[in-house]
Amino acid sequence: MKTQNPHTNKNHSPASALQCRPGFTSILTVVSVGVGLLLILLSMYNDTIESQANQKDHMLRADYQQREEAFLRALTNIIPNKAMIGMQNDSESDPEKVSWNAIYEEALILSNANQGISDERAQALNLESFRNANTANNANSNVDHNDIITNSFGVSSYYIAAGVNRRADSKYPPPLEYHPQGLRDSFFPVVSYDKRYGSDAIGWVGADVEKYEHYNIVDSPSLQFNYQTSSKMIAKHNWWSFRLGMANQDKNLTGINTRTKEYLISLYEIPSQLSVNGASFTTLGTHTDGSSWSNINITGGIFSQRVKTEGSFSSDSISSRKGVELSQGTIVNGNLTGSNTGSNPFAGNAKDLSQAQGETFPISSSSNGGRVAFVPINRGLDFYDRFASNLTNNYFFSRNAISRTAWDYYSMGAQQCAIRLDITDVVSATDQTPTAFELTYVDGSTINEVTKVTFTKGNNWPDLDTTAGALFPFHVETSATGIPCIAIYTARLNPYLASLGADHPELNRSISINPDYVNNPKIQKPSFPAASDDMAMLLKDSHDMTTYTAGFSLVTNLRMIIADDVNIVPTSPPAGLTLAPGENHFPPVSFYAPEKRYGDSTSALKIEIAGQLGSLASDRNTAVHIGDLKSGAAEEVISSNITADLKPINHPGALPPINMMNWMVVIREVNPTIAP
Repeated sequence: MKTQNPHTNKNHSPASALQCRPGFTSILTVVSVGVGLLLILLSMYNDTIESQANQKDHMLRADYQQREEAFLRALTNIIPNKAMIGMQNDSESDPEKVSWNAIYEEALILSNANQGISDERAQALNLESFRNANTANNANSNVDHNDIITNSFGVSSYYIAAGVNRRADSKYPPPLEYHPQGLRDSFFPVVSYDKRYGSDAIGWVGADVEKYEHYNIVDSPSLQFNYQTSSKMIAKHNWWSFRLGMANQDKNLTGINTRTKEYLISLYEIPSQLSVNGASFTTLGTHTDGSSWSNINITGGIFSQRVKTEGSFSSDSISSRKGVELSQGTIVNGNLTGSNTGSNPFAGNAKDLSQAQGETFPISSSSNGGRVAFVPINRGLDFYDRFASNLTNNYFFSRNAISRTAWDYYSMGAQQCAIRLDITDVVSATDQTPTAFELTYVDGSTINEVTKVTFTKGNNWPDLDTTAGALFPFHVETSATGIPCIAIYTARLNPYLASLGADHPELNRSISINPDYVNNPKIQKPSFPAASDDMAMLLKDSHDMTTYTAGFSLVTNLRMIIADDVNIVPTSPPAGLTLAPGENHFPPVSFYAPEKRYGDSTSALKIEIAGQLGSLASDRNTAVHIGDLKSGAAEEVISSNITADLKPINHPGALPPINMMNWMVVIREVNPTIAP
């Protein structure tokens, strides 16, 4: 019997031997696939982490951008208020509250740009244990504006870079001269008559800086809101510049580096220059009785606090602060805007398309304009009344204030007048016929050098029918409707002042006429609407105003009765002012009164006006029908009797001495490739 070696099998083939070890190959495959999957998972995890990090960065950057935008919008609303406060008496006693530092801090608070979610809200939402990704919640809790805001040029310790007393360059607007207090502009938003265009602005503004140092032709900013649709407007451009890096304070914590941007703050002082300027709710196209305008033609644009059109109305552009309501028959910039026929700029995305194409949309509201605030300087009835202010014995300067220009002087037309006629006595409390007045006029090289003369009936106030009275510019007369009036003969004013020895007639070109109800209890304060026993003012002998080569203005809080033709003699235009073919130039004049009556007659007369119409009504809910030009004993508004050709002012040489004023605050990023 043979024995076989258990380890030897002559019948065992190599193939069968391999089949005895199947597990080695399966383990290698599993390991390889597992490692590959693990690498894929690690890669996906890494991509997810990177994606989350990128999303976090994008969210943080978006949050910074939103906070920056909110901060800049807040600035536009705070700056004009602080500038006004700085012009008021005793603002110097606490200057820090109107400083740029205070403005920055207030804007951060108002925009909520320095505070994230509160601890109480986080606890209520069960977020205490979560990692905080809110940029405003950092180790320092609040944003310090000194860490995120720096000035653009000049001394680093200054709060902001001011556009005064420096040479012009293409990156910034033309500078202003501000002597002797130019340094103040780096610490406060100063608005002042001391700031003016000088030699460094030559070639950068559109008119002669020696003649038009306060208001010149400047570039109009391109905005969603446009007071003036032209590329130019008449204004004084105050400006400041700063750099803002909203993420700078947190970059060590967040690792986010954002671009530090340079911003230009512009405060434009804009004298009213459009065909229609309303500081209140204004209705256009119809009269109060519902009748349509028949012969009122408007060239250029209009502005009002709030605009409503009725009936058929046409204009090149409409701008407002609080919105526009259009009738079906309204045409703006050649387009029928209020119906479904024709080209309707409100239809679809017409406004967005217009702006995307770089065009100015003809209807705009500052409330939709982004970083822009438009502020009509409207004091209402106080604009006409010098005795509504405590500056009755001061022409110009504020007391202990940041700005040397007093707010009451700046915002009240009656205060700005160089000549002042104050009615100081009347017959009795029931008879407001004037018996005495005080005349103040400029008698030197500045508006502060004045002379006062008192005139009294029965003494040195001559009667109208005397030889001396024929040369005297002020008289007591009775209107056709029996109202006692103080009459002014404007053609006699300049020669009479010259006979008194008054120098510098270029300064004596505006006059205020106000009853002194403050110092004489017999004199009643003029009411609005005028009471039946109020005195009135008669405007006479004003057909030729060519002796006032630089213009003439009159401001009164009395009812003004325009008895004769006014300013109908043409004269040569100032240098630089271009007229349309066949157009005449007349001296620029303005007449301000809470009520005007055209013609001293018991019958309604024909009225023809060329120029601009404005309103300083303060009621924002009751519409002012600005085309209501009244005449006759019944104070009628007869549409067929009214003809008006309303045109904008395009040159500072066409501005009268006294104007309604507007401020426009704009904040834009400084881009060297785009003119600011």
